[in-house]
Amino acid sequence: MFYFRINKLTVFNNYEAKSFLGLLGRDLAQVKILSFVTTDNSDLPDLDDLSQANDPAEKSRIIKAAVQSVISSRILTPIENVKDNHVITFGDTGYVLFKSKDIPSDFNWSFIALESDRNIRDDGEMMNEVVNDAGFAGFTTNLLKMLAVATNPTFTVGVEIAKFATEIVSRNLRKNKDDMIGMLYMSLNRREHYPHGERKKDGVPDLTNNMLIDYSIFAFENN
Repeated sequence: MFYFRINKLTVFNNYEAKSFLGLLGRDLAQVKILSFVTTDNSDLPDLDDLSQANDPAEKSRIIKAAVQSVISSRILTPIENVKDNHVITFGDTGYVLFKSKDIPSDFNWSFIALESDRNIRDDGEMMNEVVNDAGFAGFTTNLLKMLAVATNPTFTVGVEIAKFATEIVSRNLRKNKDDMIGMLYMSLNRREHYPHGERKKDGVPDLTNNMLIDYSIFAFENN
């Protein structure tokens, strides 16, 4: 079994509009978390069919199915009343963002936190945003080129889909005046980062230096 948990999240600036001189209002934000995890044994459509397909419509169908598989594995959690320098804890055991029966050899995590007061989008809305984006055709073309030379096709496709979905969803949320609080891209492999099935890191800075993230991995072989 394999468990990947987030244990603590520290937010320095919540990007909520501040009151004048701090005298009015509570300056509290609602934070939404998007988490996409892909591994070498992710449950994606048969990529052999994708590489062998000649019909562009069939290729598009398989890629859309892969996009849906990655997006449906996301965790989207609203956290209320987040203030500046807020420390968000997830109980004494952390919160499982991803679990698997098998220990993956490769592991990729895309993580976004946004300040938003709007209702949470469901998987279907998120899926439509990604596949109907103007850049989806170009993404499909590039993905097929990468697939042709990939040594680990499932992991490669999963990582690229997660990155593309993250970019599209975060961009569209910002268009709706939602603020980016933080973003993290992380890639691990079993031999280097969790050879004995355990890893725990605290205070990992995100790409914007506005968040610190504590996470852990716990894994063991099934009999």
